[in-house]
Formats: sequence, C-alpha cells, structure tokens
Amino acid sequence: MDKLRVDAYFSSVEEKLSVYSSDPEDNNSEHCHDFDELVIVDSGHGLHVINGKPVFIQEGDVFFVRDNDYHFYDELGTLKLINVLINPQTEFNYLTNTERLLSPFSASEGSRYGWLLPEVKNHCRGLVEQMFATAQDSDQNVHPVQQEGLFFQLIMNLVNQRESEDRNHTQYKLHRMLGYLQEHCFTEINWVDVAEEFLLTQRTLFRRIKETTGMTPENYLKRLRLVSARVKIKSTEISITDIAFMCGFSNSNHFTTSYKQVFGITPSQERKKA
Repeated sequence: MDKLRVDAYFSSVEEKLSVYSSDPEDNNSEHCHDFDELVIVDSGHGLHVINGKPVFIQEGDVFFVRDNDYHFYDELGTLKLINVLINPQTEFNYLTNTERLLSPFSASEGSRYGWLLPEVKNHCRGLVEQMFATAQDSDQNVHPVQQEGLFFQLIMNLVNQRESEDRNHTQYKLHRMLGYLQEHCFTEINWVDVAEEFLLTQRTLFRRIKETTGMTPENYLKRLRLVSARVKIKSTEISITDIAFMCGFSNSNHFTTSYKQVFGITPSQERKKA
C-alpha cells in the first residue's frame, strides 16, 4: 500500500494547506498519507472504501480523512473531488483546534459523512478557489493569514450546514437511507421496514436508489458486499469461503460467480494476483 507524503504534495514542510485535483489512478489505488484531507464531492458518484469499508458517495457529500486512514475510490460514476490537504507537521498562525471541528465528518464512520445543499457546495468550492488563488501575473499566492481566514470560513460553512440540515429535503433523506444500507449491507435487508423508516413507499425507495446509484437496490447491495470482499481477499489470509459468508453471501459458488461478473476474475485469481 502506497503512503503519500507531505513533501510530495506541499511546496514545503512549513506549508499548512494544499489543494489536490484527484487523478483517477490515485483514486483507484489503496493508499494512506501522512497528512489529513478534507474532501468535498463536487460531482459524480462512486464508492469510497475506507479502512476496508465501502461507503457510497455522491455530489455534495463531505468527509474528513485522517492521516492514519487507508482508502481508495471504487468509481461507479465519474467522481470529481475537491481535496484540501492539511499538514500536521506545522501549525496555523492563528487557528487552533480545527481537527475538533472536522472530527464530526470523520470518514472512518460512514454515519458521519456530511451533505451540502448545492448552493452551499458551490460557495465552499469558491472559498477553496480563493484559498489557493495565485495573484495575476505573479507567482505570489494568497497570504497565509488570509488563507487561514478562508479555511475557517470553509469549516464554518460545513458545520453550519450540518447543524441546520433540511431533514425534509429529498436528497437528505436519500443520504441517510444510503448510509443505513451501508451500515447493514452484510445482513438481509427488509425493504418494507426501510421504506417505513424513511417515510417512503417501497416503489419510491427503489426508484430513488436506482436514480442515484445507477443500480437496482439488490445489485447495489451486492456491489457493496463484493467491494468489501475484494479488500479482504487482497489484504488478509482469511479463507475465501469465510469471506463470502462474512460479506453476506449465502454460498461460495454464488459469491465466485458474482465476483467474476463484476471484476473479471475469480476470488482465487484475485488472491494469487495480490
């Protein structure tokens, strides 16, 4: 597993903040880093696999990846991410306890991912652009103190949105419902109960999942299970049969067939390759 280091992503070890435009190859390769990362999904959708656990992400989602997390993106759509990198080896000039404000968005806990209304997301993107703007016709970047102020504005926009979320907004309900499915993806889902929990008809529930993920609910759950299984096959020595049962498959033959349909190789071939 690759470890991304400060000296490769910051112009100097004294630099506190940096911005990164994600490369698809970096997204699909599991890695960790020795800096923290605040991520806003600008557009698209996909699976964020963090510490071995898959989480569906879509436009407007926001989460905080710590320097000891390991993760990658298994894309279901075309993800465009806004990545603000935070160097733990140096301090801000004036800000303190920013991690305390960001910890409620911890990516290692799927239920903590935030979601931004489109207008809030666009405003946050504008703040990031200002933070890393280069003065016209010069190599001089935004002053560090000004950058800190903009970063604090960014954090407060995220915090305020989280505290005043419109719980009647359809997209918010969908965000919570997908989070529920992720938390329970290895168990049998009672769709009637899920529909009642989120005040939707079962037909509307199924339609919303298909519109958002591009998959039927059953295929979406299967994808979550398969991605989780793939991580375990690559990174552990647990038997493939045990992994199949751990990840919600009733028998290993069905698991092998489904795995090959999605990834093009069998679980055994995946393990040999790893």
